[in-house]
Amino acid sequence: MRKVQITKLKTPYVSVEGSYGGNQGWFKPAEGTTGKDSRGLSVRKAKTLEGFGCGLIGGSDIILHLLGRSVLSNGSEKGYFKVRTEDNLESGSAISKKEYENYILQMEKKFFHILPKLGISGVLLALNFNIYFFLNRKNIRKKTGYSFLARWGVLPRNILIRIKEMLSEDIPVIISIGPGFFHSNKLNFYNKIEKMPDDNKPGKASDAKTYLFKPVTKTKDHYVTVTGVEEYPTVDGSKIMLEISSWGKKYYVNFAEYLEYVKKNDNFYFSNILYIRKKW
Repeated sequence: MRKVQITKLKTPYVSVEGSYGGNQGWFKPAEGTTGKDSRGLSVRKAKTLEGFGCGLIGGSDIILHLLGRSVLSNGSEKGYFKVRTEDNLESGSAISKKEYENYILQMEKKFFHILPKLGISGVLLALNFNIYFFLNRKNIRKKTGYSFLARWGVLPRNILIRIKEMLSEDIPVIISIGPGFFHSNKLNFYNKIEKMPDDNKPGKASDAKTYLFKPVTKTKDHYVTVTGVEEYPTVDGSKIMLEISSWGKKYYVNFAEYLEYVKKNDNFYFSNILYIRKKW
């Protein structure tokens, strides 16, 4: 029997006090707040970040994953970051929520500006990535040995190919679940549950592991970040599950369901990926 094929990031993804990636919900205004909060956010601004900040979180997390902890605290007003010898995510201390929130607010101010009730489009997301890469090109090349170039969207038949390509290069992938104008359907998110083997059933290896995917929530008009691809063999092919980060948690998306959602409810302009490639 064919084995499960897994394509994942080479290094650990962003974790903030145990989260799996950032969470726009952390910017929800405290109940009873009327003026600005301790972060200097007005109620309106906090609600905008909470409700429409998924692109901001995804973009900022990718830069943090690619370039390490140095981007958290030592950027200048022009958007530059300094190279330090020990700034990988896995080598330093855990990222605190306060440290992370300050970083997100700076990234929103300088690059991924969020518009009330609109968020940020895929095209603007790519543009602002490229502005960041250009401003920091010398330090990025010094740290990584190459530069990056981003663009919004690939041909539908190439979405999975490009996702696996980027993951193999240790680049997380922003994927959009489009707004589906005039449609109410949403896309399922799943939790993966390990099912222990039943030793009483004949023909079952005692150490064989199987997994169940349980739907736990659903959404639309949302960016998530792909951190892995898991391909499970089936009788008629394979079931492809995308491991994703959303709202600070790890979920899974059935890739076939994603494609079906786009075909029936949206289009591949709004529902696509941010393709980032290395430039040597």
